[in-house]
Amino acid sequence: MAKIAIFPAPQPSPVNTVSLRAIGATSPEPPQWLVKGILPRTGIALLSGQYAAGKTFVGADLCLSLVFDQEFLGRRVRPGGVLWIAAEGGGEIDSRVEAARAGKFQDGHAGQIPFFVSEPPAGLSQHNIIIWLEHAVAEASWECADKFAANLRLVVIDTLAACFNIADENDNAEAARLMKELARVGNANDVLVMPIAHHGKNAETGVRGASAYGAGADAILSVLGVTDVSGKTSKRSLALTKSRRGGTGSLGSFEVRSHVLGLDEDGDPMTAGYIEFSDDAGEATPQAVVAKVKSKIPRDFTESFNEALASYGQDYKIPEGPTVKAVSVTEVRNNFMRRYITGNPEKTDSAKYKAFDRALDAARDENMIAGASLSQNKSLIWPVLG
Repeated sequence: MAKIAIFPAPQPSPVNTVSLRAIGATSPEPPQWLVKGILPRTGIALLSGQYAAGKTFVGADLCLSLVFDQEFLGRRVRPGGVLWIAAEGGGEIDSRVEAARAGKFQDGHAGQIPFFVSEPPAGLSQHNIIIWLEHAVAEASWECADKFAANLRLVVIDTLAACFNIADENDNAEAARLMKELARVGNANDVLVMPIAHHGKNAETGVRGASAYGAGADAILSVLGVTDVSGKTSKRSLALTKSRRGGTGSLGSFEVRSHVLGLDEDGDPMTAGYIEFSDDAGEATPQAVVAKVKSKIPRDFTESFNEALASYGQDYKIPEGPTVKAVSVTEVRNNFMRRYITGNPEKTDSAKYKAFDRALDAARDENMIAGASLSQNKSLIWPVLG
């Protein structure tokens, strides 16, 4: 008797399988936050900034806010432990954390806290570093639960380029793959992964390198500052320049304070820094700023105008009027172009000029400023005193 061949039933192809979901069947779930209105609970965010602007200080301050369950910029946090991957500058993070504990958080130095530091092995491929990172996150999660009865909440990678030995920061394909893998690690482990990245030579270009770094992030915190030829940095500020959940904008300014940790072998003081935000920082979330003040004048414009007026202001006699302190529109525009970071590294200068013109018109319409044209190429503006 001849054998009858039995073939498996054909399986449906993914190409022919379509699943549709109609909007409105269920109510949208409220967003889950690590820092209310600023950072999502899980996924990937970037902490980016200019050289010497204070990225590491901001990162340490955020970490300690989670560890000690204290508000960050006036926003509620989801408390828990943190893991700091020290791919560069590993020797600095301990002293900066201790300075912030003593100088700002004042926890009384009660011993160990769920703030773990680890250095990635040298010479690994990107694929193997990802595998190592997953093991590090799992180990830190276990340590948090076992020793501190806490959940791991945040993984900081200092820095992105150093940790993953990125050969070509402009390779969009490589950048997209890396950001996707880091987002997967964050979501799979119920943590937020936050690499520290550098800005380009011009602050307005945002995150240095391929646009996929910015595009792959759920949120971007940008640290800005002005560094002079001596290396001294001033006018430090923090901004939320990308958020998949909505509002962006300036979060406030800050300064780096010094704290004496002890004495060295010669009896000289050993100091380390931590940050203090200004009193007006964190008064409202980026979304709430619009509701609180019905103004079309961007904060970036206001800060740019005030900075330019303080640095380059000159006396100007209004015809048949008083003498005022005025500043060139060009100086204000230069400051605005430096500050105006949208999270899109490919944003053209033309679009930024248009944003400045809109802000300038809004400031005039709302009687924040007045102005005069001295020539075809030079205009002055000054504040309108109420």
